[in-house]
This record gives sequence, structure tokens and C-alpha cells, in this order.
Amino acid sequence: MDGRRTIRRVSRVAVAVTALAALLVVAAGANAAHRTTTLTVWCWTPSDDALKTADAGFTKAHPDITLNYVQIKPQDVYQKLQLDAAAGSGFPDVSCIEDSHLAQFTKLGILADITKQAAPYKKQIQAYKWTQETLNGHVYAFPWDAGPMGLFYRRSVFKSAGINPSSIRTWNDFYKAGLKLKKLGIPIWLQSKAQNDARFFEDLLWQQGLGYVDAKGHVVLDKSPKILATLQFLGKMWNAGILGDQAEWTDPWYASISGGKVATLPMAVWMGTFLKSWLAPKTSGDWGVIPLPSWTAKGAHTANDGGSALAIFKSSSNFNAAWQYVQWHLGRADVQAHMYQQTDIFPSLESAWRSPYMRQTDAYYGGEKQRQIFETLAKQIPVAYIYSSDYEQMDSLMSTELQKFALGKETAQQALKNAANAIRSRTGRS
Repeated sequence: MDGRRTIRRVSRVAVAVTALAALLVVAAGANAAHRTTTLTVWCWTPSDDALKTADAGFTKAHPDITLNYVQIKPQDVYQKLQLDAAAGSGFPDVSCIEDSHLAQFTKLGILADITKQAAPYKKQIQAYKWTQETLNGHVYAFPWDAGPMGLFYRRSVFKSAGINPSSIRTWNDFYKAGLKLKKLGIPIWLQSKAQNDARFFEDLLWQQGLGYVDAKGHVVLDKSPKILATLQFLGKMWNAGILGDQAEWTDPWYASISGGKVATLPMAVWMGTFLKSWLAPKTSGDWGVIPLPSWTAKGAHTANDGGSALAIFKSSSNFNAAWQYVQWHLGRADVQAHMYQQTDIFPSLESAWRSPYMRQTDAYYGGEKQRQIFETLAKQIPVAYIYSSDYEQMDSLMSTELQKFALGKETAQQALKNAANAIRSRTGRS
């Protein structure tokens, strides 16, 4: 055998193998370049609808990321997350979580630490919004919407009662307006006695920088004269007969709002979403918004009700893609302003407030610039201690005692003492 011929043959084979290997490498690189990451996002309507308004731009910027939304009601989200935490699996990549429940899940240790990623945004979002997102100095969720409260009122009802909306500056003014409305047979606000969920009571506390606990987590319901005075004021309105006895988010409650059978809604900005879309769309032009009545002449004219965040889960294998999603949807002023324009979900990101849209009139509110009103109110929201890792238990226990108080079965002092002791017993707090 010719050795030189053999060598040449072996060389040709080696070249061919090398070329084939190179082709395989190129092919593998091409496949990797076209490989997509699928992110699973849990949320509920209308929040998921708001997020989806930003998806076209996100997908154009990140064509390698596919979004899989799973629509789940808030309570189902929380129940499922608790079950997943016990099982150690089953989490999405990203989920909407309300501020009222966020501390519960940061405490469980199932959320990814985004302290480094969130740092550039800390001064762009108000301090109270970071309270629930932060545990032991670490950030575990990115703030989305704020819940500045105002006083929605029916213009026609106020006119019939001879009430100038600008005259309602304090809660005492609110009470006096309620007495005028009583003569027309129209309640100034709807608060159930037997089914009260304590949410309005919590709002009134938040307005004063108060809560179930103090900054150190100690229960203060039965230790604060201001909290006692707040509950007594609520009782004063019930006793005067100026509050309608209807449970929130029920058919009778809806009918009263759409039918002009209630004069005001002391609620958060997001209520506009429901009024415009399905609750009272035919009442356009008959609604106005003014600041929430304050407790003192120099007190805050707003509180916070609700609000939410986006959290990435520690178990996600797609952290970088998940952060790109969160950053695009919540960290861009143009995107947040667009979401607010489409859905009335108020942005926490303050740079979004500079959008020209914020200064436009709104026909639904009789041509008012109501977005500017809520922008001003959002800057005043106090830091308070309503939401915590034990919020659900605290709210439930307070609701029970509040209902007894409303029905005349115990005094305000007894209600607060019983609620505080029950909370201490159930949660182990001092």
C-alpha cells in the first residue's frame, strides 16, 4: 500500500470531519439564537388586561421571550401560592400580588431577591410603596399601582341636597353633608353593619398613619386614642342614620351606585375603572372627584387602598427574562402612562405622572382634570401599618368585632380590645 496515498486519504477525511463539525456548530448556534423563553405570568382582570397593553412593544424588543398569561382571581392566586409553597413547586415565573398580601409571601421565602435590580427605582417611587415589597432590607417585588383615595360624588345628588362639594374639607363636614342628604333619603356612603369587612375602617386609619401594628410590629389597636376616636366616628355616622346598610361588591351595592341611591364613594382611584366600564357607564358626566376629607385642618386628604406589585419567583429558571418583563412593564414611564390611560390603574412610577395625559380633562367626570387630583393626592399618602404578613388574620378578627360594635353588641373600646387580644393570641405578636 502507498503510504503517501493513505496519508492523503486520511487528510481528506479529517478535513471533511472538521467541516461537518463546523456546520454542526453553526447549526447549533442558529438554533440557540432562535430558541425562545416562555414566561408564565399569573394575574387577574383587569390587571392582566393592563399588562397586555404593553406586550406588543415588549415582544418587539424581546422576540425571544414568549408570554403565557394565566388568569386567576386574587384569592385563588394566594391559595395556590400557599399550596405551592408547602409542596415546594408549581410556581409561575411572575405573578401579580396585591400589597395587602405581599408581606405574607416575602416572609415565606418564595420570591426572588431583586434588591440590586430595583435600586435605581427606589427614589422614583414613594416610600410607602416599598414597605410591603421589602423584608430585612431586601426587595422582593416591584411596585406597580398605587391606591390614592379621593371622594367620588354624584353631582346631581349634591345639587338636590344643596351641598357644595368644596365645602367638604373635614370628616365633620362630611358628617354634616350626610345629615342634609338624609332628608332626601339618600345615604352619603354605604357601610354594612352585619357584613362589614373593616376595609373602610382601615382606610381611615391609614389616612392618619395608623394601623393594626406600629413600625416595630406591636399591636396598637387598643393603645391609640386616635384609633378609638376613628371607630367612634364611624359609630356616630351609623347612629345618625347617614350610612346605607349594604355590603360592598354585592348586587344591591352595585344598584345603589348606578342608580343614584348613594351620594359618595370614598374610594381609591381604581374605582374609576369599574365605574366607567361596567358599573355605571351611563352616568358619565354626573361624577366628580374631590380630595378625601381630612381629620384635622392640616391632616392628609388621602389614604391608600389596595395597590399591587409584580414578583418574580425564586424557583424560576428564567430570572433574566422575568426581570426584563417586569422592568419593561413597570419601570418605563411611557408604558405606565399608557396603562393608566387605558385602564385607570394609577402608576407608582412618578416619572409617568409627567405624561400630558395626566393634564387632560375627563368627560366622565364632567370635564374635570381628575387625574391631576389623584396625582396630587398620591404625593400625600402616609406610611402606615395596615398590611403585614398577618394582614388576613388581622382584618378577619377586626371585622368580627367591628360588626358587633356596629350592631350595638359592644362598645368601641371593647371591640378594639377584643380584636387586639385576638390578634396577639393568633399571631404571637405583642
